[in-house]
Amino acid sequence: MILFEWGTYNALSTLRQAALLGTRITEIPPAVLARRMSPDYYENYREIGERYFTKIIAHGPYYNITSERGLRAHLTAIERATIAGAKIYNYHLGRRIGAGDLNVHLEILKKFNEINSEMIYSPEPATNPEEEFGTLDEIEELVKAAREEGIKITPSLQLENIFLSELKVYETGDFIEASDKADAKWWLNILERMDKISEDIVHLRFSQVVGIKFGDRFYKKRMPLGMGYPPFEPLAEALSTYFVNNSMAEVVKKILFLYTGLPEVKYKDLIDIYATVMKMSIDKLMSKKNQVEYGRFYATTRGEGEDSDQ
Repeated sequence: MILFEWGTYNALSTLRQAALLGTRITEIPPAVLARRMSPDYYENYREIGERYFTKIIAHGPYYNITSERGLRAHLTAIERATIAGAKIYNYHLGRRIGAGDLNVHLEILKKFNEINSEMIYSPEPATNPEEEFGTLDEIEELVKAAREEGIKITPSLQLENIFLSELKVYETGDFIEASDKADAKWWLNILERMDKISEDIVHLRFSQVVGIKFGDRFYKKRMPLGMGYPPFEPLAEALSTYFVNNSMAEVVKKILFLYTGLPEVKYKDLIDIYATVMKMSIDKLMSKKNQVEYGRFYATTRGEGEDSDQ
């Protein structure tokens, strides 16, 4: 049983290293899709990626998707990602433009779909929903509208963005107060809510960050695991509960987990995350298994006792 498939960014040069570590998925970095690489680069990525990994994901470039130039860059990136074997295209929704945001993003998805109708498009939630489109409510609406158009879509749940947005850290700059609220129950509620609109694949992403409120703007920076926010322990508790519940559901979904931390520590951090979540998950699985076996034993012995009385 696979509780979740895990991975991180990899350029072509690090694919074999990532495979050696045991990761099961790989993500093409935005810089690779933004640059004009030779066709051989993307073809080689696909060949090696399909040999060693179960899934190849692409991260779109950091261009404003609602501008004409930015949209062209994303359409080109989707073409390159297709050659490289990507099955999911992760992207940022970008700055708000005013009334009609939802319709604008739906039209963008239609243009994406013209390039590759088999790709699963995966929009990320906003960090600062006052400036950026992509609250959880808006992503739910976009997912519903896109599916009505026959577009394959699943939300890209960048967990620290949800933490910053839903608990208004972007507004207050108070990581401590938000961390007190983001306990395991809070995270589990978020995961279960997003599970309902994720259909076959649940796409999770995570890194820890710090930030500062300067004037009207909020700035964030990624940090090594254990040196930023949100705290990992309650999140790991919620993830392990969610993974185990999913594994025992009538319809089991494929869960993908991408660590998006700093390049210089990403492999070490990723292994620490995987080990922590899997240990918690195994403990929960064994506990559930023991409960089931005890229930069967109790039912059997009770039945035997009743038979002997007769």
